[in-house]
Amino acid sequence: MGQMVMYKNILVPVDGSENSQRALKHAIELAKLSGSKLILAHVIDMNGVFNYPQATTSSTVKDLVSNFQKQSSIILNHAKNQSMDLGIDATTIQASGSVKEQIATTIPNEYDIDLIVIGKTGRDALSRLVLGSTTAYVVRKAKANVTVVNMDD
Repeated sequence: MGQMVMYKNILVPVDGSENSQRALKHAIELAKLSGSKLILAHVIDMNGVFNYPQATTSSTVKDLVSNFQKQSSIILNHAKNQSMDLGIDATTIQASGSVKEQIATTIPNEYDIDLIVIGKTGRDALSRLVLGSTTAYVVRKAKANVTVVNMDD
């Protein structure tokens, strides 16, 4: 019988999608079993802000960023509440920049992450393309172990 690997810090990127929820539930169970700290992260893709047609003036960009930050806070608070309901107190991180780099390297380096639990795909067709490629990038580039949670898990 193999020995269970104990993780100290588990990172779960959350975006509100069903796959993200599955990854969160999986990570909560792992945290319970191993006594790990759970870190929930939502990354605001700043490149995405400038892809909006209405992002033509600095005040419009500020409004868009503010709206993205509010949405991010809602997603993080919901995930934190789910964790707390299941007996795990989680730390939340709202980051901005390249989603791939933040999840694969920046946040793990800053928070000493030794396991990343990530959903296979994202919320909608565009997110699935982006997060699907994000998941592949994280698997390739992360120094931490990565667990990919499938939709049918």
